Parts: sequence; C-alpha cells; structure tokens
Amino acid sequence: MPIVRLADQPETAWRPGQTLRQVIGSAQGSSSLSMQHFTVEPGAETPLHWHDVDEALLPLCGCIHVYLDDQWRTAGPGDVCVFPAGSAHGFTGAGDSPAVILTVFPVPDALTDVHTTYLRGKPPIPWSKP
Repeated sequence: MPIVRLADQPETAWRPGQTLRQVIGSAQGSSSLSMQHFTVEPGAETPLHWHDVDEALLPLCGCIHVYLDDQWRTAGPGDVCVFPAGSAHGFTGAGDSPAVILTVFPVPDALTDVHTTYLRGKPPIPWSKP
C-alpha cells in the first residue's frame, strides 16, 4: 500500500485521554516499520516503560512532558524524542490543549508485549499479544 491515509485508519481508545491510529504496521503491509498517530489530552499519561527496539517520537502540535534519563523534559513541535532500545521512558500531555504525536519503530508491531515492557502502571486498553 504506497499511500496510507490517516483518516482511513480506525481511531482506538488507547488509554484514558489518549487515542491511537495505527498508521503503518503489518496490517498495512509493512514488514519492517511501524508508525502510530496519538492524540494526548493534557494530563493523560503513558507510564514508565521500555521497548526492545528504538523509538522516535515527534510532536506535531501541542506539548508533552517526557521522562528519559531520570529527568523530565518538555517537547513540542520541532522536537524529536529518541528513546534507545532498553531505555525507560514515559510521557504526559502538557499545556492547555491536546498534543498530537507520531511514534516510529523499526518493527511492524511494536506496541505489543513482544516489544514493550511496562515498569509502572498497566498496559493500554487494547493491548495485544500477537
């Protein structure tokens, strides 16, 4: 599938205050890449977790507070957050309006218990086990 239309991808409740659209993954024909589109309401949290692969996170609008390397930082449009494989990280929606972010992984089904381990909190609502 050479063009994936974001609007054609189903929106899923991911966590309280967060929605997800799987943009690229095995369901879209990818064998080596995944991309997710999240909307994160202010205060909505993704608890501390790590992946066995690298992750890149790009805020498109709004801001998030990102936890990495034992410190909190604020990221917004124009910032790219890089989470190396095995690094504990998490984020929370910041500001007065929702943040929209893209995440990218070098595997087609990154958001599963195969590639992600939660250190605090529980896995998200539609957590899948391939």
